[in-house]
Amino acid sequence: MVRNRIRSTYQRRILDWLADGGGTVTEVSNALGLRISHASAALKQLRNSGDVVRDDHNIRGSRYRLTSQGLSRFESDGLARLTELVYWPPPPGAAGIVLARDGSMLLLGYASQPAGPLLGLPERPMDEESGVIENSTGNKGDSMSWRWAVQRGDGPIWWDLETQRRAEAPTETSPMTLTAWMERPKVMGIVRARILEDSIPWPLGVGSWFTSLPDGHWPVLPQVLRDGDAAIGRAGNSGPQVRPRGGIHARLGRRTDRSQIANTASNNALTIIDGDLLSKPLTPLPKEILRHWLELIHPRLGKKSITERYTRLLADIKSSASNALTRRVLNDFPGRKWTNSLDDFIDTRFISRIGGESVLRFALEISEKPIVFDCRWALNEILIKQFTSDSRCRIIICESAETDLPFVLTSLEGKGKFDLEMPGRLHLPISVSTEIPIPNDWVAPKSPLELERGDMSKVDDANSELGAIWQATRLKHGDSAWADRHEKNYPLASWIATPVSEHAARWRRIGGSLSPKWANLADLTTFDEEELCDLALVEDEALSILIDRIRDNPLNIISSDKSHPAIATVILLSQEWFEETIDVNEAWLSQPLRLGEVLRKNWNNHNISLLVTACPFHSLLLEDKKLDREDILAIMEDVHYSLWIQKSASWLTTCLASTMGRNALSMLNLPWPAILYQQNISSEDVTLVHHMPDGIGKTSLLDVLDGILAAEQGKPPALGRTHPLAGWLFQKHVPMVPIENTDDPDIHLALHRRFQQ
Repeated sequence: MVRNRIRSTYQRRILDWLADGGGTVTEVSNALGLRISHASAALKQLRNSGDVVRDDHNIRGSRYRLTSQGLSRFESDGLARLTELVYWPPPPGAAGIVLARDGSMLLLGYASQPAGPLLGLPERPMDEESGVIENSTGNKGDSMSWRWAVQRGDGPIWWDLETQRRAEAPTETSPMTLTAWMERPKVMGIVRARILEDSIPWPLGVGSWFTSLPDGHWPVLPQVLRDGDAAIGRAGNSGPQVRPRGGIHARLGRRTDRSQIANTASNNALTIIDGDLLSKPLTPLPKEILRHWLELIHPRLGKKSITERYTRLLADIKSSASNALTRRVLNDFPGRKWTNSLDDFIDTRFISRIGGESVLRFALEISEKPIVFDCRWALNEILIKQFTSDSRCRIIICESAETDLPFVLTSLEGKGKFDLEMPGRLHLPISVSTEIPIPNDWVAPKSPLELERGDMSKVDDANSELGAIWQATRLKHGDSAWADRHEKNYPLASWIATPVSEHAARWRRIGGSLSPKWANLADLTTFDEEELCDLALVEDEALSILIDRIRDNPLNIISSDKSHPAIATVILLSQEWFEETIDVNEAWLSQPLRLGEVLRKNWNNHNISLLVTACPFHSLLLEDKKLDREDILAIMEDVHYSLWIQKSASWLTTCLASTMGRNALSMLNLPWPAILYQQNISSEDVTLVHHMPDGIGKTSLLDVLDGILAAEQGKPPALGRTHPLAGWLFQKHVPMVPIENTDDPDIHLALHRRFQQ
C-alpha cells in the first residue's frame, strides 16, 4: 500500500468520523465542532477526489458516506503515521503508541493484541527506556490513573512494518524475554478508538507509548454510565458494571436476548413482559387494566359511563356471564384471571395489541417504580413517546419503533453479548450474565432420581443453599472449581456439581455431611472398601459392589475389617469363596444386612441357631412348634417360601378356613403355583379361594385352582394370570418354555425345572 498522510486536518477528521457511519453536513459540523461552511467545503473536496459520495446529489441535506477509496486513503494515513512514529523495537512491555488524536477520537498503534473492544489507557506515558510507568509520587499507577476507551470499527488492522502489507496478528501468549521481544516480527496493529470520558483531557500526546491495563484494575466509567438505578451488564467481557443514566431502547428480536435483558434490568422495577421469557407461571392481571381497556374501546364515553361499565364488567366476569363485552375481554386477554393486587410483574402472555396498550396506560398511571416494558406490538406512537419521555422508563424492548432515548441496545454475536450505543455514535460492548433466576415453582431434588441437569458449562457462584443447588443442577457435566468453592457452605450443591471423575475424592471429604442416598449419583465402583462398607449400611447397591469386589479377589478378606456388618454380610453370603470358615456371627448380628438372604443361605449351617435371633419369625420356623394362624401368616410374609414349602399345603388350608386368613392371603404376593405344584393338594383344598377378596394373592391362588382342576379333568389348563403357563406346573408334562420372560420369575424358573425333568 502506498502510504500517504492526509495533510488536511478537516478532511482527516471527517473521514475518521464517516468511518463510523454516514452523516449530513450539519451532523458533521455539529459532531466535529466545525463551521458549516468549512465542513461543506471539506466534504466537497472529498467528494471530488472520490473519497466520499452523497446519497442523492439532487436533495439538499442528503447523507455523505465513505467510499472504498476513502477508506483506503484513511488506512494509508494510519500506516504512514505508524511507520513515521515507531522505531523498532517498541519499549519493553509497551502495549501501544498514540498515532493521532483529535479530542476524544484516537488512532492507536498496538504492538500486541489488545484485550478487547474495551481498552484501558493510562494517564501517563511510559518511560521508553525503562518500560516503567510511574505516577507523580513515584509509585506504580493504580486503577484511578487509568481511563476507558472503546474500540471503533471491527478491530485492529495488522501491518508488517517492513513490507508495508497487511499481516496476521502476533500470537505470543506468555511474557517474553528481552531477547525474544527484540527479535519478534515487526508487526503492529492500528486501532481507531474513542475515550469514553472526554470531559477531562487525556494527557498523552502523539508518539507516546503506553502499557496495558494491569489485571484486575478497572478504571472508573463516565458518570453517565455508572449512576443509573440499575445495572444492565458489564463493560467489555468482565469490566465494571454499566448503569446507564437514562432510558434504554433495546432493539432486540430474539427471545433469548429479550429474556436476558429483562431479567437483568428487572431489579426494583415494574416489569411488563411475557412471563414465559422469565420462566414464570401464568399470573393474574390487575383488574384496573380493564378500566383503561374500556377507555380504549369506547373513546367517546365519559369517566362516569366508563366507571359504570367497569363495575358491571367485573360483576359479569365474577359470575362467568357470557355477553358481547366479556367475550371481547376473552379475545384481548385470553385465559387470564384477575386480581386486585399489583406486584412487580405484569404478565402479557397471550394479550392482544389493545390489551398491551391498556397494560402500559395502567402502568404509567399507577407505578411509582421504574418500568421495564417488552413491547411486542405496534402500539400507538403517541403512547410510546409518552412512555419513553417519562423518567420511569428504564428499558423498552422493541425491535421496530423509533424513540428519542439516549441509549440504544442491540445484540452481538455470542450469548449474552450486546452493544450499547450512546449519544455521539459511541458504542460500548456489554456482557450480560446468562444466569437464569430460580423459577417460582422450582423444587430442589430430594434424591438423585429427581435430579434434572441443565446444559451449562459455567454458572455463577451462589449465596444461598437453594440458589447453590439450582446452579449445580444447571451444570451438564459439573464444574470442579465451582464445587470446591461451595463445598464448605453448601455440601449437597458441591456434590451435585462434582464431575464424575472426582466423585470418590469428594465423597471422602463431605460424605458425612450428606444423606447416603446421594451416593447413588456417583459410580460406586470407584469408591474404596471403607467407603463402600459405610454406604452398604444404608445402600444395597454399595453392598452388591462390595460382594463382587471381594469375590473377585477373596484374599482381600485378610485385610478387611471383619468386625464391620457389611464385611460380615459378604462373608456369610460367600462361604464358597473362602477356604476356611470365618466367624462373623456377632458382627453381622450388630446390624443384620440382607437378613432374609443371609438366613436362607445359612439355614442348614451350624450357626443358624445364633443367626435366627435376628428375626423372630425365622426363629419360630426353626423351632418347628405348632403355630397359630397369625404366626403362619407372619412367616409367609417375612420368610422366603423355600424354607417353609413343605408346610405350605397345610398352612394354606388353615388360613383359607377363616375370613381373617383369606383377607390376609389376598394381600400376600407369593408365587403359589411354584410353591404348591409338588405338594399333595386337590382342588377341594383351595376351593375357598373364591371367597377371598380381590388382590394379588387371590390372583396367584386362582392360577393354582385352575391348574389343579385342569389336571383332575385331564385337559390342558387355561392361560394363567401370573404366568401364561402357570397351570402346566400341575400337569404330567410341561411344554417348551420360552427363555424370555416378563411375568412372575419364580413360576418361570419352576416351569424350566419341570421341563428339564
